[in-house]
Amino acid sequence: MDFIEFRGIKIRYKSIGNIDNEAVVLLHGYLESLDIWDGFAEKLSERYFVVCLDIPGHGESDVFSKVHRMDELAEAVHAVTDSIGLKKMHIVGHSMGGYVAMAFREAFQSSVNSCVLFHSTCLPDTKEKRENRSREIQLVKNGKKELIVNTNIPRAFADENLDIYSGEVERAKKIALKTTEKGICAILNGMKERPDRCELLLDDKIPLLIIAGKKDNYIPFEVIQNIQKKAANLEVSALEKSGHMGFIEEQKKSIIILGEFFEKHKP
Repeated sequence: MDFIEFRGIKIRYKSIGNIDNEAVVLLHGYLESLDIWDGFAEKLSERYFVVCLDIPGHGESDVFSKVHRMDELAEAVHAVTDSIGLKKMHIVGHSMGGYVAMAFREAFQSSVNSCVLFHSTCLPDTKEKRENRSREIQLVKNGKKELIVNTNIPRAFADENLDIYSGEVERAKKIALKTTEKGICAILNGMKERPDRCELLLDDKIPLLIIAGKKDNYIPFEVIQNIQKKAANLEVSALEKSGHMGFIEEQKKSIIILGEFFEKHKP
């Protein structure tokens, strides 16, 4: 593990594989850390140079503000990739990490070979979603972080996969519980404020792939299909047996999908 400084805080990251290979940056989701990619990152590193980091407010990365806006988090990602010396990369964002990936794509376009939204979208929060995030903030402030974790994490897996991946569910809960109260509130505030970035779908300079779970409890597959209609260059791959955690629920298929996409869009 390594650390860099960003806005007066520490950011934890790790890199795996041969630095001479194409680079892939993995951005985790809400209530996760770089540890969520264990196993998946190692598989990818057989062909790529893989970088994972704790997005500020998660894992062992600190909090720098009461609101962690997506463009600021994209700057944090760039600080990590710049410290490693990466000039070009494929950027893959899971859920919240996808929001950061889209902000990164917008701000650092010359650095991006391709962008992958893994169970994520370019859409802003709906009014209902913003209200739900505000409720979660209040729960955290009332000392009920564990309630949020015990509700959100199992829901991230397809209902029928809860028994099959019970060990992974518990591991994800342990990772989530390490997220500080300040970190949770900062990212919830940031997600509430994020803009609509679907106009980036009209930019065909950077290939974009959405990997979606047919049994996702957070993002109905119909939402992804509607997004696909916005741009001809957007590719969508469906995971038939996955909820919101396809890199765990269908790891092998996810690796194949990414490999084929990266190969198709080699720099």
